[in-house]
Amino acid sequence: MKRITLLFAVLALSLLTIFALAACKDKTPSPSDTDGTTESDDTVAEADEVRILTLKGPTGMGMANIMNDTRNNPDSKYKIQLFASPDLVRTEILLGEYDIAALPTNVAAALYNSGKADLKIAAVNTLGVLYILENGNTVTDIQSLKGKTIHATGGGSTPEYILRYVLEQNGIDPDKDVTLDFSYTDHAELAAHLTAGEEIIAMLPEPNVSTVLSKQANARVALDLTAEWAKVSDSEVMQGCIVVRREFAEQYPEQFARFLDEYRASVEFINENVDTAAEIIANLEIIPQAAIAKNAIPRCNIVYVEGGEMKETLSGFLKVLFEADPTSVGGKLPDESFYYQK
Repeated sequence: MKRITLLFAVLALSLLTIFALAACKDKTPSPSDTDGTTESDDTVAEADEVRILTLKGPTGMGMANIMNDTRNNPDSKYKIQLFASPDLVRTEILLGEYDIAALPTNVAAALYNSGKADLKIAAVNTLGVLYILENGNTVTDIQSLKGKTIHATGGGSTPEYILRYVLEQNGIDPDKDVTLDFSYTDHAELAAHLTAGEEIIAMLPEPNVSTVLSKQANARVALDLTAEWAKVSDSEVMQGCIVVRREFAEQYPEQFARFLDEYRASVEFINENVDTAAEIIANLEIIPQAAIAKNAIPRCNIVYVEGGEMKETLSGFLKVLFEADPTSVGGKLPDESFYYQK
């Protein structure tokens, strides 16, 4: 009887030991338990597809290297669409059919202020691209514009406001001391008059400037309006930018930060490798001819400016536009939330 009792006691003790060891095994800490996270927490969320909108001309040129890499990489998550007009990009943004876009800075401000596009401006990608050209040698400085007719496109928009500001800051009344002719329908029409050899003074943007210079030997750049602006203002002309849909930036911050790094690298490549960049830009049809692109790149002022520097300088430029015409930036200056911070 005592043997039976002892046998049961040993058996019970063995079972208790087995249960205790099993419990200890269940409580062995996993690597994720030590820092309070789980394995899934270490996985950074990324979008399967990044929808990017960009423009032909200077505003889209800084993205050329990214576009080229994307074209040659079938596994790229970037889906990039190239548009001929800012109005087409604006429509896509209002429909929410994008994640990242390149467009004019004042258009970005107007969209933000409309309340219909929840976006942020992440970087300025283009400074000024406007120049005064003539067939002749009558324009030597701003003051020599007095009494003359300046032919231009972009009446009632940023080009006119930039020209007026530069004139006014130099003591020239745009409505009395010069004649501003904004009757041209587009840049190509005005460029054609210069190319034909007409002795006119005209304000044109790149790449139309390079197109004229390549076709008309008597044409010359008389004034760089970006440089003239810098002489009379604490701000800079900032005509193009990169914006991001706020929800995308908040949901995929690391993926967006990586895009911005790639964009900065693309801008540096374009500026430092002009010959190769010109071929890429032409192949992508951002500018139709490599020779035109090569001459245009140095005058397109392609840059990458972000953070506090962007905010300080861009806010000054937008203020000038606002004072010229509040509707040009959406009726008011954008608030702090307009500016993206990493």
